[in-house]
Amino acid sequence: MPTDFTGAKRITRRTRASALVSTAVIFISVAACSSDRQPEVTVAPTGSATATATGTATSTPTPTETPKPIPTTVGTPQAATPAFVASTGKTYFPPPPPRETAPPANNVGIARVYAPNLGLDHYVEVDNIINNEMESPRDGSYAVGFYPDFDRPGAGGNSVFSAHETWNHFQGPFYQLVGAKAGDEITIVMSDGRNLRYRVFSNVRYEVDSMPMAEILWPTKRPKGEEWLTMFTCGGRIVYGTNGFGEYLDRDVIIAKRIQ
Repeated sequence: MPTDFTGAKRITRRTRASALVSTAVIFISVAACSSDRQPEVTVAPTGSATATATGTATSTPTPTETPKPIPTTVGTPQAATPAFVASTGKTYFPPPPPRETAPPANNVGIARVYAPNLGLDHYVEVDNIINNEMESPRDGSYAVGFYPDFDRPGAGGNSVFSAHETWNHFQGPFYQLVGAKAGDEITIVMSDGRNLRYRVFSNVRYEVDSMPMAEILWPTKRPKGEEWLTMFTCGGRIVYGTNGFGEYLDRDVIIAKRIQ
């Protein structure tokens, strides 16, 4: 089920038909990482929550053989200290088949997210905050979601994106993002032809039930005038249901700063 996290500001958005569970006041939450096409798996997360941040819920398909949950270590970085999750083995998912139609255009001026060393070359769709919860990307296989409630790339501040790690038994757009290292570059391709370059400085895994969403979304440690890119995806431990689909217990949050 979706989980709520205390926030520093209230987000108000127009009502959408597919509203998700959330609290009535200053909370922003992330949708659960489970399949949209199969019943949800009810899971009680284990372990004490330490670091905190959650990205958009990514749908979690599993291979035909039901694998065991993948253990992981939950990071506890200091707010001003870059931190990186250790690379861990995980079940392999194949890439999805090529998209058969051209991606739809959006109205925010962001065309693609590009970082070939991280498997990123995906179009951008606009997602929203619905009842104070981050909406999951609708095109789970091919789209990276951008949240216009936050700053747009190139405008300064903190731009927020999310995408699925896996979707319907295939890799999602952020499948390789867990491998991001300090110094890796991510390019936001704008619709007007500009290429905005960002350099990764933080890659942290958090338990889904205890994330400091306010600090992640409105970072108090961001130097004045420095532009950040924050990306959410699911990762780490998975608990599988009898239907072959699972629920991620962790989230990976990658942060990069603008260099050009």
